[in-house]
This record gives sequence, structure tokens and C-alpha cells, in this order.
Amino acid sequence: MLPFPIRNPHLLDHLVPFVVTTPRNREALDLRPFGVSLHPDGEIDPLRVASQGFLDLLHRLDGLTFGPEGMPMPRWVFYDCSELPGAIYGLARPAATLWPEATALFQVPAGYQGLVPLSMYIAIPMAHRGVWFGHNLASAAPALRVAGMRGVDLGGLGSLTKGLALRAFGVRHFWGATQWDSDALFIHCKFGPLRLATAWTPAHSEPATLTYGFDVTDTSLRASMGDTTVAIARPAADFWIRAGDTEAMIALQDRIEAGERFVIPGPPRREGDTQWTPIAVDADAAPLAPGLDPRRRGLGPGLGDPLTP
Repeated sequence: MLPFPIRNPHLLDHLVPFVVTTPRNREALDLRPFGVSLHPDGEIDPLRVASQGFLDLLHRLDGLTFGPEGMPMPRWVFYDCSELPGAIYGLARPAATLWPEATALFQVPAGYQGLVPLSMYIAIPMAHRGVWFGHNLASAAPALRVAGMRGVDLGGLGSLTKGLALRAFGVRHFWGATQWDSDALFIHCKFGPLRLATAWTPAHSEPATLTYGFDVTDTSLRASMGDTTVAIARPAADFWIRAGDTEAMIALQDRIEAGERFVIPGPPRREGDTQWTPIAVDADAAPLAPGLDPRRRGLGPGLGDPLTP
């Protein structure tokens, strides 16, 4: 149980935490984020053959989440870019008590007795200490709804998973990338205004990708998980970007490269099938947040600016 209220407190009644990482990297993690302990079978070592069954199901979770979007991860990416250099934190349920709909959806092998992952968050440490890049957020909740599972509320699973993961990894400054039409923007914005580093990203296989960052604090983590006792200041939107409006994305990218700074102050809005994302000019009237170099109006540590000596 968490020491503060969250949107869906029953999630931790149904699910248990796990982490996938190497033994050496595990030493640097907080395995009890906000006092939430791992399941006894929740430490998964990717260097051991015995982990294969769980990792097969983790790959299945990724396919259920990103396969429909055409961006599932190859197995080698899990290993080379996630399990070895960083960590994967998530929530699972023992196979013996898994709901029938989930058992069928995940194609859990007969006789498997381990944990079945229902959410995961992957992050990779960057060059500066405390700066991490978020690689993947996956939740089985949407797929289970489509599969017809009723009677179990998994609302808020993605937000809870990311919040616990960032605390477990010891992240102080966070960077991530997502697409302008992604549902995940609704989750990412819960952590507070998102500082934009790119608005149009040809380096990515999906150029309509934005790169964003924020400082990780207890307030931002608690807010992301639904604690209504904390508040985050958000500027008003100056304009909105429509998903699919390539010209607007490129124009915003030009302004970013010219030195202007922008944030996504809050969640997108939906108009039919179209998603609109608010943008606010970051006028830098207030002091920069802790950890960002106060001597310059830069993007922050890990993306172009050095840490303050």
C-alpha cells in the first residue's frame, strides 16, 4: 500500500511488482519505491536461462501494446537496449490466479507457474548521473478490455507503473519520446509540463515524434499516480498542435532550433478521431527547476546542457 492516495488503490491488491535487470544494475535500484516491495519471484535476471518463460510473456505484452501501432520491439532490442543497460519495472499477477481472459490473451503456456506481466516501464540511463531516457510504457489494460474482461478495474495502470518505475530507478531528470497522436501523452502529462526538445524528429523512424523532458520530484510522481493532495503549476496554452499537421510540427521544430523554448502544459484534447496537444511558450520568467543549469536557458542535463558544477 502506498503512503498517499492514488487514482485506483485496488491495483496493488490485484497486482505485484517485478523488475528485470542484471544483478549489478539491481544494486543501484530502489526495490521498495514508496515502500512497495517486489514479489518474492519478482527479481528477473536476463542473464539466466530460467528467466525465458517470463521474458517470453514480457515480449507478448509489448506486442499486444505496440503491435497494432506497427512498433513492436524485436527481442534483441529488449536485451541490448533495455535489460542490460537499464531496467524494466512493472506489475504482474501470478499465473495461478490470472484471469481466464488474460491467460488466453497472453497465451500462457500450460504448466507455467511464474508471474505474468500486465504492465512494464523501460528506461535507460543517459550519460549524466540521474538522467534517464524512457524507452517503453506498456499496459495490458486496453487489450484486456477489448478481449472482454469485466469486473476488474485496471484504470490507472500505466500511470502507476511509470511513477513507481521512475522512483525505483532513481531518476532525477527524465527524457522521453512519443508520437503526437499517441494515447501515452495523456499519461506523460500527469507528471507536469513537458519541456520540448524536438517537435519534428527525422532521426526517428516516425518523424512525427516529439522529444520531451521533466524534472522528477516526489510531487510529480505522486501527481502522476493520482494523488489529488498535491498540485502542479501549469501555464496556459498559447496554441495547439493537431496530430497529423506536419507543417505545424516542422514550424515548431524550426522555432526550437532557433532557440525558443516550449512546453506541453497539460493533456491533449480529443475532437472525434483527432488529437490536439496544447503548447505554451516557456518564457523562463521563473527560476529554472532544480538540477537545470541556472546560467542558461537550455534544455537541461542530458540534452545539450552540462550539469551545474
